[in-house]
Amino acid sequence: MTCSNCKQITEAGAAFCGNCGQSLQAGQSRPLAAAGIGRLTDNVPGYAFTTTGQQPGEVKALLALLFGITGIVGSLFMAVVGLILGVSGIVMGTMSRSSTKRSLSTAGLALSSVAILAGLAAWTYAIKQNPGSGQNSSQKPAKSTTPLVLTSDLSTPCYSVGFIDKLNVSNNSESCDMQAFNGPEISVSTDAYKIYVNKSSVDTNAFTGVAKQALDKDVKNSLPDFRIISERTASFAGSPAYMVNAYNKAQGVAVVEAAVLRKAGNTSNVFILVHATNGKAAELNILESGWQWK
Repeated sequence: MTCSNCKQITEAGAAFCGNCGQSLQAGQSRPLAAAGIGRLTDNVPGYAFTTTGQQPGEVKALLALLFGITGIVGSLFMAVVGLILGVSGIVMGTMSRSSTKRSLSTAGLALSSVAILAGLAAWTYAIKQNPGSGQNSSQKPAKSTTPLVLTSDLSTPCYSVGFIDKLNVSNNSESCDMQAFNGPEISVSTDAYKIYVNKSSVDTNAFTGVAKQALDKDVKNSLPDFRIISERTASFAGSPAYMVNAYNKAQGVAVVEAAVLRKAGNTSNVFILVHATNGKAAELNILESGWQWK
């Protein structure tokens, strides 16, 4: 059957045209809209209604927007979340560009791009804070060639020293250099000593000026976030010394560094002694109390 008003082919036996509402019964010629009939469900077949709902392109545009927003927030907690959701949002936004919701897909693409950038920024920051996180997990850190020994005393060719507490000590038996600390490694310890020695031809009278210049430079280069709070000439175990105290207020770490001139026969050595500790003033008195020159 064909509608006499719009020429649309209609279902056989239908009372009204599903396209224009024209009555298909004899004697009724006005469209439903013109007749003022508001409820059509009792008279018009189902195919006469247009189903309003989200089209596939609109759904993808909404997903792109959602992935972008979630990715930006997620990157604050885990970089990979921002990267994964950002890439997913880019894909969804690109697929929905041809839909009627073009502005929605554009917003989704923009936010997803921001999510990727945020994820990359978070990843870069994490690597800078912990360089080991960027390494291959199968690569094991190089082990020290000098094994750690938990001990309360140490003897070297230049000196012997006793500690009040047992510390992890790293020292080659043929060297006067050593490290002693109370943690599993020096970087995570709260109390640590470091000693290294260099041969020197500096004269005793010039020692103070040379030591001051060297220590000030070392603190500036090695401890850039520390502030020098005191400097003084002193002695250590009977030998002339120059000491510098520095402090990092933000970390609550105190450091004392001393240069000690030790003459043994015709040989002069400069010993650099460092003590670093958390939460209290660093000093070398305890180290000196158990120190014996050789």
